[in-house]
This record gives sequence, structure tokens and C-alpha cells, in this order.
Amino acid sequence: MGYVLYMATYRRERGAPTVGMHMKLSPEVKALIDEYASVANAPQWAIVEAAIRAGKPGPNGLPSEWELEVGDEQIAMQLESRKKAT
Repeated sequence: MGYVLYMATYRRERGAPTVGMHMKLSPEVKALIDEYASVANAPQWAIVEAAIRAGKPGPNGLPSEWELEVGDEQIAMQLESRKKAT
């Protein structure tokens, strides 16, 4: 009896806007993206988009699981500018 490999299709709607992005990553992060893409049989852009969308903003506007240092003054300015925009 053979196995059937499920092939997921990762596509955007035709004409959906996209933007290019170029960045330098640590080798460890790049290896994780490659591993996740391989396991999910997905393109790298789908892995990056899924990771970003998985984060839920905390009180400072950033996902609390992310280890990013943001100063209190910068947070206050960003939150205030968001309030003005809405």
C-alpha cells in the first residue's frame, strides 16, 4: 500500500498587493525558515507571513514573546500616534 503526500497550495489571490523585502538573517533563523518550509511544503514567504501573523501585540504593541528591546519613551510615542490615527 502506497502513501499519498498531501501537497498544500500556498497562493495569494490574483492581483493581491505584495512588496519585496531583502534582509540579512542569522544562519540559525534562516535554517529554521528552511526547515519549516520543508516540513510544510511551503514557500519561505508563507512561513514568514505565518510567523508574523501568529504574534499577538502586547501592551507595548509588540508580541510579548519577541525579545526586542524598546524604550518606554518610544512606546509611548508610538501608542500616542496610533491613537491619533484612529
